[in-house]
Amino acid sequence: MSQPRKPYLPGVLAMISEKVGEDAAVKLAKARGGRAVWVPKYPKPDSELSKIVGHENALKIRDLFGMSNLMVPCGNFGGTAGRRARVKELLQTGLSHSDIAAQVDVTTRTVERVAAELNAENAAPSKQPRLI
Repeated sequence: MSQPRKPYLPGVLAMISEKVGEDAAVKLAKARGGRAVWVPKYPKPDSELSKIVGHENALKIRDLFGMSNLMVPCGNFGGTAGRRARVKELLQTGLSHSDIAAQVDVTTRTVERVAAELNAENAAPSKQPRLI
């Protein structure tokens, strides 16, 4: 009998998992992985963080990190196959880097790198010989 796949929770997510629980850490990674989430000094029940992990858990996360703009790692949600191709595809649609990161489950830095690669490819001279 195989056991369900345990999520990989790096850095901040591992700390949240230890303090608040794995379910809250996974919810946060799925909702904001690769992007920052605001941790208010006094989280309200309708704050973004509270809506994602619940008000009590938002308070515990605030106790853990204090008021901050917390960068949330991606974890291992969605697999790796085709991510770069999907980022390239979405860059062509004009979506923001943040929106692309959320959809593809990568960091905004990854989206920036893929965008830079695309720009370099488009600017590079053709490798085909010129016909005269």
